[in-house]
Amino acid sequence: MTTNIESRWIFALASKCKSLTSINFLCFLSLFVLFWFMINLFYWSHPGGPAWGKYKWTKTRRSITSMTKQNSKISIPGPKGLPIIGSMSLMSGLAHQKVSAMAETLRAKRVMAMSLGETRLIVTCNPDVAKEILNSAVFADRPVKESAYSLMFNKAIGFAPYGIYWRTLRKIASTHLFCPKQIKSSEPQRFDIARGMVAELSMKCNESVSGSIRVRDILKAASLNNIMCSVFGKKYILDQNKRGDSGSEELRKLVEEGYDLLGSMNWSDHLPVLGDLDLQRIRFRCFNLVPRVNKFVGEIIEEHRNQRNENSSPQDFVDVMLSLQGTSKLSDSDIIAVLWVTISLPL
Repeated sequence: MTTNIESRWIFALASKCKSLTSINFLCFLSLFVLFWFMINLFYWSHPGGPAWGKYKWTKTRRSITSMTKQNSKISIPGPKGLPIIGSMSLMSGLAHQKVSAMAETLRAKRVMAMSLGETRLIVTCNPDVAKEILNSAVFADRPVKESAYSLMFNKAIGFAPYGIYWRTLRKIASTHLFCPKQIKSSEPQRFDIARGMVAELSMKCNESVSGSIRVRDILKAASLNNIMCSVFGKKYILDQNKRGDSGSEELRKLVEEGYDLLGSMNWSDHLPVLGDLDLQRIRFRCFNLVPRVNKFVGEIIEEHRNQRNENSSPQDFVDVMLSLQGTSKLSDSDIIAVLWVTISLPL
């Protein structure tokens, strides 16, 4: 009874409030939209675009509130782009060439600030600055896109947050995957793949009427075949023009879908207001791809587990992952994630 009486006063107050008409509501809404637009224009007016403007204004406001003196620093040059979305238009097509041209236009010799929606970016073409960034603990964690997180990349060495788990993965990679013994043992397969690549180039040159061939596809197939042999210990036919078994066809589809999802510009990553809408259906595609990846890689792990001999040395990366013991031992889900990222990131 008490709850009902206490809650009804809101409806009684609303019925007595005659000033809340449709016209007043529209006026209030218009003022709110105008205020929101002016705030975004203010953010956009800063060098680097709206994300940097919002960051600097928030930092200034906090320093005023806490009565601390803010150090006056020179603003980093950068394009403003457009209000709200910033420089997201530069990310289409050959983004690296567009960003490089923009840096030359603004004479940003060392660093350049950019905004992708609400995401702040620092771009550099200077080797010394790049070295400093890559060796700085501030940049140790890599931002994880929604597609990368959905595809389990947050569990792999390239995207895992800096900490014990990341150091474990790094130790595994340096000790087992990139050690001299493993590289030496995989030398015959690399020679075989290189011979096949040269033969493919020769055949394409003879077949080409114009005398020009697309080398990129041949290099991509050779690189991917080398990764597959090193990781799974098996050669897969991943060329669309060649007929392979069902496993090769499924793996080719998985890898191509993964490449496409990771390379797509997802607006939800940079505009949180679009986070729940999934306008580009990237979340939906990731949701459908992950079970197929778990099934495919899980079957390979189980096959290697059944063929394993405790006295035999590891032949490929799957065997290495299964042979880990103690603190380095990983769960099957982590192994699947590491293997999937290993074959998905090289290209």
